[in-house]
Amino acid sequence: MGENRKESRQIKFRVSDSEFEKLEQIANSFQMSVPAFVKAKAQGARMRPPKIDREGAFEIARELRSIGVNVNQIAKRLNQGQNVSMEQLEGLERQLNGIWQQFNSALQK
Repeated sequence: MGENRKESRQIKFRVSDSEFEKLEQIANSFQMSVPAFVKAKAQGARMRPPKIDREGAFEIARELRSIGVNVNQIAKRLNQGQNVSMEQLEGLERQLNGIWQQFNSALQK
């Protein structure tokens, strides 16, 4: 047994392949390993899986980066004393509304 471990006791138990796959899917949704997830549950942790899957989160992040680029371009133009068109502002508003709708629908799942 490793001397650097915080815990000195080990608990072993067996599960079927299908049980392990189910545990693995749930643990992955929490971005945890199976042992860490099982330990947390055994200790009574009340966990709710995230409502946005990993790919959905990446898509929202990509869109937010795009919005950030547009906001920076608008700020740069304004700081240089240039005008910003209503079309640019409306485009930004559409992007923000779209990301909000996507985020809100993901939370409703």
